[in-house]
Amino acid sequence: MEIIFNNPLMLLLLFTIPILVILHYYFFQHNKKKAIRFSNFSAMKRITGTKLITKNTTQLILRSVSLTFLIFAFSMPIIWYESDISITDYVIAIDASASMTNTDVLPNRLEVSKQAASSFLSKLDSKTNIGVVSFAGVTFVKSPLTTRISSVQEAISNIDIELSGGTDIGAAMITSTNILTPGDKTKSIILITDGSDTAGAFVDESVETALNYVISNNIIVHTISIGSGLGTAGYLENSGLPAVYDSDSLKMVSSSTGGKHYEVKNTAEIASAFLDIDLQSEQGRDSFDLFNLFFVIGFILILFEWTLLNTKFRSIP
Repeated sequence: MEIIFNNPLMLLLLFTIPILVILHYYFFQHNKKKAIRFSNFSAMKRITGTKLITKNTTQLILRSVSLTFLIFAFSMPIIWYESDISITDYVIAIDASASMTNTDVLPNRLEVSKQAASSFLSKLDSKTNIGVVSFAGVTFVKSPLTTRISSVQEAISNIDIELSGGTDIGAAMITSTNILTPGDKTKSIILITDGSDTAGAFVDESVETALNYVISNNIIVHTISIGSGLGTAGYLENSGLPAVYDSDSLKMVSSSTGGKHYEVKNTAEIASAFLDIDLQSEQGRDSFDLFNLFFVIGFILILFEWTLLNTKFRSIP
């Protein structure tokens, strides 16, 4: 657990507290001497049985504590703590290249991926931010980060096969990373594909460049390879590029970022992969903004001090 101050310069005002204490006792001594010159407080004390000149310690404590709470409030503190609730931000990147129409996973690879992703969203905590990207030769942002699960599910259901040929995994990773940053939560990309990176500049360099960018932004990438892993897609035959997934590259991406790689060949296996990703995210860091709490406490203490000043500690004219 730790506390982060978004406006730490305000904490410098804490040095005014000792000054307040010193001034309080200085003016107390000064006013006491002035009062004694004109009044016989010793005689009045014998008559009333009470001490007429006090150090107003209660007032000083209330004022110091209220000021302390207000200073902490305006320093904008946020407490981070370990939580059993998933507070990971996700971007789901779904391959929408032509080969995803393959029916080796019924009804086809794309529909199974969309259904599994949508089902995964329904199990997430309401605080979870979700974004969606589809990619083929070009990457498209289908939904920016949002906590509105229903709108994200709609964006996923609207994903269709992209006209641009190829599978630019590197660009999908970079676009997903740009959606996720900045932010203090754990950030993860769930990348679903059935092919190798066949559209990125210099192909291998595309994934490597994207991986370095992802790592520099502390993002976890889980990769899901869907399909039998056999055969080629018709639209790639002329170029000689395989449409089967490159397990080694995908495993390298996931392991380098602290994620996991899954090879799925049916609906049950992809559902199991999403469940495992969800379980890994159950432990995380959550935050609580302390501004309102500290401000309310400080304000209540000020009201309490004001009440005492007008009742118990009221000055005699």
